Amino acid sequence: MKRKLCILFALMMAVMLSSRLEAQTFGAPEIMKGKLVVGGNADLGLAGHCFYVGVAPQAGYRLTRNLEIGARVGYDLQYFWDIYGNYYYHYFAGSLYANYEIFSGIYLQVEDEEMCCLISGTDVDGVMPNWCNSIFVGGGYRQYYSETSFFYYSVMYNLSWDYTYSSFTPYANPFVVRVGFCKGL
Repeated sequence: MKRKLCILFALMMAVMLSSRLEAQTFGAPEIMKGKLVVGGNADLGLAGHCFYVGVAPQAGYRLTRNLEIGARVGYDLQYFWDIYGNYYYHYFAGSLYANYEIFSGIYLQVEDEEMCCLISGTDVDGVMPNWCNSIFVGGGYRQYYSETSFFYYSVMYNLSWDYTYSSFTPYANPFVVRVGFCKGL
């Protein structure tokens, strides 16, 4: 119930805020072709005794010029090593999202993500699956560079983030930054 109320509240706020900006440049540019939007983002990094790599493709559908709904799937691998052994964290995620462009590239977004973490390593007997749910709210900016493509930059806040369960998600804190690319078809 809490999840549905958060998503409903965020969508209502997006509609109320956008109604006051009618006189301004509004929504995706008229030249943006295609209702289907595909793209995603990828991660790669090395920090201390941790190597990580991830990929998250997404597909969305523009219901209107400003409102897009869609789904993301993702896979993240984190490999840790130290004097006690080696550990692998495999994160499999699926999520549904909705975003609403309120003003010339600026958009608000809500997302509901289910994630499974599989841990294996030196001191782990077998594979231990752990499930968690995350509800993200936030916004971002789309930089349109052609009539069919854009880069996006977003900052999301995880309403469900809890320090005690943070080892079961790849998120080190409640803020998630994403940079990606999408193309309209």
